[in-house]
Amino acid sequence: MRRALILALLTSLSVPAFAQTEPGEGQNVVVTGTRIQDFRDRLAACLARNCPTNEDVDATLALAEALFLNGDYAEGRSAVRASVGRNRDQARGYPEPVSDLYRATTRFARHIGLDREARTSSFEILNALQAGVPREDHRHFTARLEIAEVQMMSGNFLGARRELERLTRSARAAGREDVAIIAELRDRWYALIANPQSDAMSELIQWSRRTEPRERMRATGARIVLARIARSVGDSERADALLAEIGRSGEGSRRRLIHAPSYTLAQQAVRQGEDNDRLVTSYAYTLSRTLADHMDDSWIDVGFWIIPEGRVSGVEILRQGADTSWARPLLDAIGGRIYSAGSEASYRLERYTLTAGFETTTGSRLLHRSPAARVEYLDLTVNEPEARDAQGRTPPG
Repeated sequence: MRRALILALLTSLSVPAFAQTEPGEGQNVVVTGTRIQDFRDRLAACLARNCPTNEDVDATLALAEALFLNGDYAEGRSAVRASVGRNRDQARGYPEPVSDLYRATTRFARHIGLDREARTSSFEILNALQAGVPREDHRHFTARLEIAEVQMMSGNFLGARRELERLTRSARAAGREDVAIIAELRDRWYALIANPQSDAMSELIQWSRRTEPRERMRATGARIVLARIARSVGDSERADALLAEIGRSGEGSRRRLIHAPSYTLAQQAVRQGEDNDRLVTSYAYTLSRTLADHMDDSWIDVGFWIIPEGRVSGVEILRQGADTSWARPLLDAIGGRIYSAGSEASYRLERYTLTAGFETTTGSRLLHRSPAARVEYLDLTVNEPEARDAQGRTPPG
């Protein structure tokens, strides 16, 4: 029973990336047999000229990503492990590329079911970073969260919480109170999963009720965790009420969007809103007729933090309809946004719906979904409406 609860709660778990580097413009990976062979050829050419570690890793991970998306886990894992064998001793000079190799190894191992390999590789992510970047920063913080997640998925509650305690200490030592709060929230969540009778629930409830400005991030995070727990036990009404409370706070709406990477699902046609504070309102792309006719109930509510520097962290799907297979490029693009800087972290909640208009086909009066689909957007992080008089005017003062 407890195992089922763990899996239900952790299914939507995402590890916040506390990166402070410029996000990329996003890659459009079209997976076909020919394209995968191109990636193989690129890696082979790199190795033939004895390319440096960073180029080896880039070529390896490009091939691994294409193989992963195509479901070729065995070949992808083999490619990554071969690169680990070539470059494991280069972590001092290339800490991030080598850590990325171990991160890819962890992903393949988890999807294949090689849990021991996943656990070992998750620790190697951090070890590689420590070899080349002795002072802990955003890269180490993300690695520690990954270790905690893998430990938790394998049932090692104590190990997961121990890593979160280390993260809390190192984040506070680096002056990253926002990261420390996220670690503490995750720790209470794990404590509750491990022991539903623990004090973690009452502590989360207490945190969710805090109203001091400096406690806003902790209060919002506690509501998110409580909403997840409520939904996992079938209390959707309570979960929705908690998420609505976050939306009504309106804190996330005050951060101005500066940069939003484009994303491509297939054939892109972007319509930009007039207000620069608003996000791109829709993306159109071509679907197969079969998928277009089965897109009902394809929606997601996406939550994420905007950390003080304006970067995005912890993107995850909080609620969803029946199908989310279309959403991965969108989530990656959200993770690459840049907002205006703020004095504290803020939280956003946004609705995206995959939809398309109806049309008739030649020779038939039956309505079908158009293959020119689009993703509609609605900001759920809104301020309370202004008070207005009977004539709809804002009262003076």
